[in-house]
Parts: sequence; C-alpha cells; structure tokens
Amino acid sequence: MDTEQRTQQQIARLTLAADLAFVRAALALVREACAGLGLHRDDISPLERAIEEVCVNVIHYAFEPGQRATFDIALQRQPGQLVIAVEDQGLPFDFTRLEDGTSSALTSPALHAAADAVHFSSLGRRGNRVEIVKRLPYPHIEASIDPAQRAPADAPPPPLDIPITIRVMTPDDAIAVARCTYHCYGYTIPDEYLYYPDRLRQMLDGGLLEICVAVTGEGEIVGFLTVELDHAGAALANLGEAMVDPRFRGHGLFEKMKTFAKQRAAAKGLLGLSSESVTVHPYSQKGCIALGASETGVQLGDEVPAVDFKQIGGGVSKKRTATVLYYLRTGQEPPRVIYAPSRHQAMIGRIYEHGGFRRTLQTAPVVGAPTLAPGAQLKVQVFPEWSEASLLVTRYGSDLAELVRFRLRELCLSRIDWIGLDLPLGDPGAQSLCASLEGLGFFFAGVIPELADGDVLRLQYLNEVDADVESAQIASDFGKELFAYVVRAMG
Repeated sequence: MDTEQRTQQQIARLTLAADLAFVRAALALVREACAGLGLHRDDISPLERAIEEVCVNVIHYAFEPGQRATFDIALQRQPGQLVIAVEDQGLPFDFTRLEDGTSSALTSPALHAAADAVHFSSLGRRGNRVEIVKRLPYPHIEASIDPAQRAPADAPPPPLDIPITIRVMTPDDAIAVARCTYHCYGYTIPDEYLYYPDRLRQMLDGGLLEICVAVTGEGEIVGFLTVELDHAGAALANLGEAMVDPRFRGHGLFEKMKTFAKQRAAAKGLLGLSSESVTVHPYSQKGCIALGASETGVQLGDEVPAVDFKQIGGGVSKKRTATVLYYLRTGQEPPRVIYAPSRHQAMIGRIYEHGGFRRTLQTAPVVGAPTLAPGAQLKVQVFPEWSEASLLVTRYGSDLAELVRFRLRELCLSRIDWIGLDLPLGDPGAQSLCASLEGLGFFFAGVIPELADGDVLRLQYLNEVDADVESAQIASDFGKELFAYVVRAMG
C-alpha cells in the first residue's frame, strides 16, 4: 500500500443540490459517522454547526440566483483525524462583501470553535474546497503515567559514555515517546498528538511521519526527533519536534538524531530537511550549524510563549519569540532561475550564497499586476492551536493582493496571531507583486528552498503581536545579519 492510500480512507461523499432543505439530511450522516468514529456528542454538535455554516455560505454566495447547482460534502479519515470537506464549483469569492459587512464561513465563530485546523483551497476549474479537521479521540498519556512518575526523577545524570542507540521509532514505542514528551516539556507542547500513543501509531502508519528515537541499553527512550512530509512525493521534509530528556542533555543526542535523519532522507532521495530553531537559547541553532545546515530566514513572533524548556536557563518569555529557519541539504538540488523582488534581491542572494545553492537571480520583464490576468489562487491552512496560518500562492494573478487582503482580514478577525505567505520564486509574479503584498503589512521572513516544486519567498504578518526581539539569542554571524534584516523589514 503506497503512502497516499495509507494516509486517507474515504468514508463518504455526498452530492447535494444547492438548497437549504437538504443540508440537515447531510448533517445527519455526518453526525452518525462522527459518533461511529468515537467523537463525543459535545464535539459533534459544534462540528455540525460549523459544517452547516460552510454549506449555507456556499448556497447563498457561490452560485447565481436561481442557478441549478450542486456541491459536495466529503468525509475522510486520515491518521489520527477526521477531515470533512465542502467542495463547490461556484463563483470566485466577491471581496466587496467584506466591505458591506457580510461575513464568510472562515470568520464564523462556529468554524473555529469546532475545528482543530481549517484549510481553504482553490481547485481552479474544480472550484473551491474548505476542509474542517477534527482530531479523533484517543487515550491521553496521563492514563498510563503513574502519579509518582509525573516529574522526572531527581537522580544524578548518567555518565556521558552510556551507550545510546539511534533508530527509527516503531508503533511499540508510542507510549515511551509520549512519556519522553512529558518529561521534556510537561504538557506545554501544542503538538498534542505527541501525548496520545494511539494517534502516534496511526500517524506513523500513514507514512508522512517518521520519528528518530534515542534509546538506552535498558530500552528507555530519552530523546526523539520528528520528520514530517507535507504530502506523498515531497522533495523536502520538515524536522519538527526535537526533544531530549533533561537527564541526558550534554550527550550530543540532538546532533546524533539529526545526523541519522539526514542519512535516512538521503537514502530516500529527499533533497533537504527544513527546520526551525528557537531563539530563547542558542543550543539547537548550534546543533543545526554543526551538521551543515544553513540559515534561510527568521520568523518573528512565531514561537508560542507557553512552552517550558525544562532545565534550560533563561526563563520562559511571556511574548511570542522568534525562530530561525534552517535548510539541511540531503541531495543535490537542481539549478533554478529565481525572480527575487528587487527590494530583497541582495539578501536573497546572500542566503543562496551562504547555503551554496545553484540559483540564478533574474530580473523579469516589466510586468505589473494590471497586465496580469485575474484569477489568483491561494491555499490557506489555519492552525488554531498554534494561532497560526499559512498562505501559499498557487497561481499568480492581477487580483492577488485583493485575495490576500480578504483572507488576511478573515484571519485577523479570527484572532490568528502569526500568518505566513509563501510566494513561489520561479514565477515572475513574485517579483512584480511582492510590493503590493508588503503594502498589506506583510514583511520579509526568508526563503524556503524546494518547498513547493521550487523555492518560495516567505513573508510574515503579525496580528497585533508583541514579538520578543530583544532577548533573542542568535548563534552565528550570518544568523545575526539575517535577524537584523528581518527586524528592519518589520519596521
């Protein structure tokens, strides 16, 4: 079974006439399917309301009055979660509705109250798709931790020469990984799947998550590193959570796990590994640099303030803090032509030079937004638990700034703190349209090589967030240069 098949199981797909009279019948199916998957009625009722909001939005605004039309509701089970999608082939959204006070499905309180994540995609000729993601219920690690073990034992640190093996996690390791998460960070990590062993097992089986674990001779897992693919066939994987039990810090486990992940990625034919390192301390940055990773950007206000780094000095910032973006090469990327916006061309060139990328910076013909065809498209992902959202330009068009402005307004009204916007750099549109997007309040974050069939320029937006830049600890001279550039760009 390939990765795509393992990650998705379609439960149902309904095609409904665009008529309010049929929505409740569809909701009855959704309700019964959710109950069959173990969701509690306290979760199902808000989910019903959210789906109803989206359906009503489609019926009222996606089609011309009197038009005979249909839309689909699809239910998919994915690793550890249920995805309910509403798809229509209606009209492109009318941005002026924001100005006359008409809200959309995204700004509905019901949608965010019910969802663990919300994704919006334009499907081109196939219309539009809204995904509501709900995590499935699994036993929390609390159920298997004895009260006496709820805090790490106050014991002397083990000797530095204790043998530790680095290997790939198996489903049998799920409880031990969840325990390690607790011992490292208590219950402060927003990636909640790490506290649910059964959910971890399902995500491993899905094929888009791999975890490298550090194991003592007695079989205790004392560290791990998650490696995540965005989709099957991706050329770039993301190094997510990296944890080492406080008793075993100083054993070089972070570097060993990353080396192991690098070797695995190279064997699989991946081009690189991306990662983010916190700036509340310099240790993970130094580990990235020691392995040959290069800095490609800085995200200000990206790290939530609630994470508790046990036994690492410096305290916990009450503000959202910065992260440094890194790229670790695991294969030879193809040479690429890059259309860098003129304002940032020098810094983008510095990033490529520093990382040894084969890139040619080129100036596009003088093409402005008015001469481009309309029909810009965005992929929007919203992550309420992090209070973050990600926008990816999937098609440039003369109306891109208006489309982004509309989505930005929705996200700000929904109190999303940090919003990223990725512009594919292989298209001249990145060069001609970047300034209009920065006029909306976005500013430079950096470059993500090989993210979306090529490199992207990442812009960022802070929604009334007081980012902590004063206390940031940056490990390298180039990192300091890049950090200072991003702070200036923030204005």
